[in-house]
Amino acid sequence: MPMQQAYAGGPQEQHGSQPLARDDFLSRVNGVKERINQLTADIASISTVHQRMLSSPDNRSSSELESIITQTQIRNTQIKDEIKFLEKDASRQPVDSAKQSQLRNLKNSFSAQLEEFKKEEQSYSKRYREALGRQYRIINPEATDAEVNEAANADWGDEGIFTQAVSLPEFVAPPIDFLTP
Repeated sequence: MPMQQAYAGGPQEQHGSQPLARDDFLSRVNGVKERINQLTADIASISTVHQRMLSSPDNRSSSELESIITQTQIRNTQIKDEIKFLEKDASRQPVDSAKQSQLRNLKNSFSAQLEEFKKEEQSYSKRYREALGRQYRIINPEATDAEVNEAANADWGDEGIFTQAVSLPEFVAPPIDFLTP
């Protein structure tokens, strides 16, 4: 039978239809718990980088965030695959309440972490839009609320509001003519 092990400790097909021994099952459960704990740490790291990006955006923070998010997505997939594997194994022994209980706890823990990740992303998005709105008000104090909202939801690219504002004609200082008295 082919192996599906894409990472250390990952799920693989079982020989025959024999369920895992309880110790093997619990060992895999502990591995998933460890990855969920790593996921918790990843989410905390994402939150830290988000805060740093709001305070003083730079390319280093953006690339660091991208790296952490990629790692988190890989970890999410690993955990999901492991849980599916354990579900399949537990389904071979539906009367084994210990396996069912462990599986239920894993699913709840993983779901809670996914919800935390979603909340962090939503919170950052909201704080980022608010910061853009404040910046837009600085460069355009007479802007209406609708204009501020539009600016906060616009894609300013890597330059940001202030850099683009400085390049606008109305913000460029007129040339000084040294020849006129």
